[in-house]
Amino acid sequence: MSETDTELSRAEHKQSVRILALISTGHALSNFYILCLPALIPFLKVEFAVSYTFLGLLLSTRSITTGFFQIPVGFMVDRIGGKIVLVTGLFILSISVALLAVIPSFWYAMPLMVTFGIGIASMRPSNYTIINASMPSAWIGRAFGINMFAGHAGRVVAPPLLVTSALLWGWRVAVVIAGVLGIIVTFGLMTQWKNVRDDSIGKKPPGGLGFFQEIRSLASGSLMVFFVFFIFNALGTHGIHSFIVAALAELHNTPLTVASGALTVYLVASAIGVLGGGFIVDKTPRHTFLAVTVLVSSGVLLILLGTLTMPLFAIIILMSFIGLFQGALRPARDMLMRAVIPRESFGKAIGMVATGAAFGGASAPVIFGWILDSGNPSWLFYVLAGCLAILVVTVLIPKKAISVPTVP
Repeated sequence: MSETDTELSRAEHKQSVRILALISTGHALSNFYILCLPALIPFLKVEFAVSYTFLGLLLSTRSITTGFFQIPVGFMVDRIGGKIVLVTGLFILSISVALLAVIPSFWYAMPLMVTFGIGIASMRPSNYTIINASMPSAWIGRAFGINMFAGHAGRVVAPPLLVTSALLWGWRVAVVIAGVLGIIVTFGLMTQWKNVRDDSIGKKPPGGLGFFQEIRSLASGSLMVFFVFFIFNALGTHGIHSFIVAALAELHNTPLTVASGALTVYLVASAIGVLGGGFIVDKTPRHTFLAVTVLVSSGVLLILLGTLTMPLFAIIILMSFIGLFQGALRPARDMLMRAVIPRESFGKAIGMVATGAAFGGASAPVIFGWILDSGNPSWLFYVLAGCLAILVVTVLIPKKAISVPTVP
């Protein structure tokens, strides 16, 4: 390799790192924003004198909007490009958060939750498409891993940062600070506009497939398998996030502080697993084997948690390994998807499977809440393990590359 080629390679590497840093920061902020409102619920309840039910309505409005717009946004990503959708979505999201500071009453927050949901819906399809197109193929796995690690980090730091800011300066100042951060990242992305590739090669040609025709073409066996994967993956993940603390307290008489600490350890270990899994999938093509291994390992540990009486330190250790395995699953999953989804349809495909995740996440509180209300907390762990067993089946099902025909 000549000196000029080496310098060019170094320049491309630095450029890729800058792009990944900005995309991952945007992902971290979007996840930060998702937990922004829940963290501020006590402050909003006092400020507007409303019930938790009405505050929950805000969260539901945001979630329903996000689920509804996932597929249309994915379609837009493949038509006009991921970077336009990402920058626009992040700007809408940031402005929606910042404008919460000026609402005079509770009901003014409702339309902001709609725009908030649209902004969130734009993140995953555009994120994945840009990374898939802009990163060198030799480290695409670790790029996915770093991006997901950033998302985890955003979720972890949101509650303490928002609550601390609200206690120091008031919740209105806290949301303004959060919104301004997003606007800064938006302009940072715009500085890299020419360098970001987004595979906007799916622009509809004359006589091409329409929206519903293309969706039907994509809805092949392979993508439907991933759709089912995302439903049960989200079901299990939301079940752990929402009810594992209560289940550990009831089943093992774990003090709430320790049970909450076990969940925190799980989240931190999951973030580490995502980062490590990204590096692993770049080193081996055996992504199916990796996914099955971590799924089976997690399932066994969940069954042990639901069956055996164990000391507190053992519970924390098992939760840490479950988190580590669950984190490592995600880069392997993304590589399996990348192998069958055509680049020109990556955005809308991600939007479709993300809709499955929305269904699973919405179902989790009802299902796992009912299990705990039934007085059998051990069954929560068994059902979680059952979700992982279904994921194993979806991973092992042979998948063919998806092709989207065009109309001449």
